[in-house]
Amino acid sequence: MKNQDSPTTTTLRLAPSLVQSSSVDLDCLGSKSRYFRRKIQETVARDPSLAGPLVRLAFHDAATFENGPRYYYVDRGSMKTSVQTGGPNGSIRYELGRYENRALSRPLKVVEEILDYVNDKNGQTRSRAFLCNPMSLADAIALAGASAVEASGGPDIPIRLGRPDVDTSDDQLLRSPMKRNSKGSEVTTTLPSAGLDSVGLRLYFGRLGLSEPEFVALSGVHGLGRHVSLLNMTKDCLKNLTQTCLENAPVLLPFVTESVDRFDNSYFKGLLRWNSQQISMGEVAFIPTDVALVVDDGLRRYVESFANDEKLFFRTFRRAFQKLVDTTATTIELY
Repeated sequence: MKNQDSPTTTTLRLAPSLVQSSSVDLDCLGSKSRYFRRKIQETVARDPSLAGPLVRLAFHDAATFENGPRYYYVDRGSMKTSVQTGGPNGSIRYELGRYENRALSRPLKVVEEILDYVNDKNGQTRSRAFLCNPMSLADAIALAGASAVEASGGPDIPIRLGRPDVDTSDDQLLRSPMKRNSKGSEVTTTLPSAGLDSVGLRLYFGRLGLSEPEFVALSGVHGLGRHVSLLNMTKDCLKNLTQTCLENAPVLLPFVTESVDRFDNSYFKGLLRWNSQQISMGEVAFIPTDVALVVDDGLRRYVESFANDEKLFFRTFRRAFQKLVDTTATTIELY
């Protein structure tokens, strides 16, 4: 489905579970999604520095997905069952106090303000096209991430909708931790540790159903944004690094200085230059999981492929992002 306003209507088919559970005005949902995408793209055009945080918001809401065993205690023992928990469900709004979600309140506020208008929360919407079933926060976050990628020069990413929202936070720890023969391979949390080695990355993203080229491509979004640094922090913050200190960090370092706020394959080119010791001071600010992609022979081949073929990177990123955010979606066709 094209991401632009159109006078025509499009009929969308829903998965049987959604058809049976609710009556959804699909034409209205399509109108809302198009409007929402357009407003996100306009917002990023005004402030390009929001693109990275919006994609990160979508990733952090979605990557908590776990499909595995859960134990229930009953009389004289326990019962084991397999359940799906977490995933893109809007729970991120209850998780902003976690260290790994630092600085996500800003993009979440942007998403919620547009969503409130689309859902007519304040009675300000005049268009009848919007007066129907509300769009979930989970759908809005996923749409915002996809739209931010496109607005910053990346591929168009159509996604499924119909994600239900939850009213509590997702688990921070995995029910089924994973580890191989190295300390860096230990995967214990629902969001990835920055210290994972290449084996740990394979384990972490494998549980989300992503292949090696897909999770390497997904890592390429680091070229779009910045991360918090301790530069110019106040003495009080350096002594006690609170959530407020992290949210208001005076200096944010781009992962790749050359292409910050632009979605392209510069991240992979920077990794290769770093690996061949051709990098200049201040040109990149990689974290251990970035470096793991280029020091591992099996993963470096994908880094090289994406550095040489941006269209291949775009196609693979699109597929990876769709897999990541669609685990709880219920519509069949894409918006």
